Amino acid sequence: MLELSEPVENPALMAAQRAAAVSRAMRRRKVDVLLCAPNLERLPIHEIAFKEGQLL
Repeated sequence: MLELSEPVENPALMAAQRAAAVSRAMRRRKVDVLLCAPNLERLPIHEIAFKEGQLL
């Protein structure tokens, strides 16, 4: 989960770019990236990520 204080213009692209970077750093391990920004809807998955996600 990336918490951002500014609105995100293209959230899908940003999430994909961050996921690829983290995956490369973790020897190609698959990762899921969620964005939390003022202009994005907050969904139940965000609460799950806050409670169960792993800090990197």
